Formats: sequence, C-alpha cells, structure tokens
Amino acid sequence: MRRLTAILIAILTIMLPAFADRKAEQHFEFSMGHESARCTYLSPLTYTGPGYGLAYEWRKPVWADGKAGMQTHADVSYGYLLNPAGTARMYDLSIALDWGAERLWSPYSGWGIAAGGTVGVDGGVMYLPRNGNNPAQAKMWVGGTLTLRASYGGLRLLGKRLVISERIEVPTIGCFFSPAYGETYYEIYVGNHDGLAHFGWWGNRPQVKSRLRVDWHLGKYALTLGFDYRYQGLECNHISTRTAVCSGLLGIRF
Repeated sequence: MRRLTAILIAILTIMLPAFADRKAEQHFEFSMGHESARCTYLSPLTYTGPGYGLAYEWRKPVWADGKAGMQTHADVSYGYLLNPAGTARMYDLSIALDWGAERLWSPYSGWGIAAGGTVGVDGGVMYLPRNGNNPAQAKMWVGGTLTLRASYGGLRLLGKRLVISERIEVPTIGCFFSPAYGETYYEIYVGNHDGLAHFGWWGNRPQVKSRLRVDWHLGKYALTLGFDYRYQGLECNHISTRTAVCSGLLGIRF
C-alpha cells in the first residue's frame, strides 16, 4: 500500500506542472431532431419520433505548447417514439460519460487537427409499455473510443471570428450487456447471470457519432450552431438493435 501511494504521489508531482495555469474550455449544448429505433428484443417494428439531447464538453491543454490536451464528455438523450401505425409508444433514454486525451496539430494557418481516444461508459434503457412480461431492454457499454477532430478558424462574421469544426467518435473495443433471445429479466433477477457480458467490436456493435459545429466567438463566449448524427447497432444472441438520431444543436462555449 505504501509503495502504491508513493507511485501515485510521484505521478501527480510529474503531472501537476502540466496542468498549472492552463485554462479549461467548457461547452453546453441542446439538441433536437428525429430518431428511429428498432430492437427485436422488444418488437420487430421500427419506432420513430422526436429525439432530444443535452451535452457537456470540457477540454484542457496539458502542455505549454498546446499540442496535447484532455477531454471529458457527458451526454443525455431521450427519444419519444411511435410505431408505424401510431398505436404504441416506445421511450429511449441514454446516458454517456467518457474521458480521454488527444494530440493536436496545426498544419496550416487557421487549421487544426486532433486525434486521440477516450474510455467511458454508455448506458440506458428502451421501454415499450405494451410488452407485459418484458417491457424494457437495458443498454450498457464500457470500452474505448477513437476520436478525430478537425477545425478551421479563418472566417469572420460581423468582425467576429467563426470556427467550423467536425468531430467523429468511433467506439472501437469494449464489453456490452445483452440477455439471450427470449430471456426475461426475471430470470436474470433470480440468478441466471451466465452469458450476459459480451466482447464488443465493430463487427457486433457498430457505432459512430458525428458533430458538425460553427462557433461564433463573441468575446469571452461563443455561440454554437450545428448538426449531430448518431448511429448505434448491436447484433448478439439473435437480437438486433438499430438506433439513428439526426439533430440540430444550439450551444454556448466559454
């Protein structure tokens, strides 16, 4: 225990100068758009409807040259969906939290490129009230994600700087939860815990998140307008899940 404590103190001693006097950047966003979702554990039909989201982003340079940084993201999204006939409603709630690091380059004046990775958790539930025995499907993913971000800041509007950026996230490898086909959550509750955790990769859990933003810098703050696209799939135990969300977003950066 003493050796572990000494190692942690040494790491903090080395890292603290990297964080000193580095200003963090924060970003809050609200998104609203359209969602489509199909989960064969609940229903073979595709449900569609409005989708809403709240997101928080935190970034901080690590070294004095600004070529490396940390990033943290938190997202909450909610879908209020109907089946094709409009006779049944499904609710989709998701929460995601991740932390990571990225390396930054400035190949040309006004241009910026950042590549890195994050580790995090992505969970939630899809709820279909009309299913009496199994009305819900839990969602849970823990793993690593590759990130790529590009920006251009050489434009102006009314004398104020405009920054256009695109960020892409691709969850790459991890672990996810899935019951067997037809397995009820009551069976899991009474002790059937075998085979619930599965190795995840692009082949059985494809997912991509893309955000296009335009930041209009107004002094200390920046107004953000943009477009958000998210796709998530899952193939496991003869259960297929597909979710796609297209949203416009409004935010503030400071």
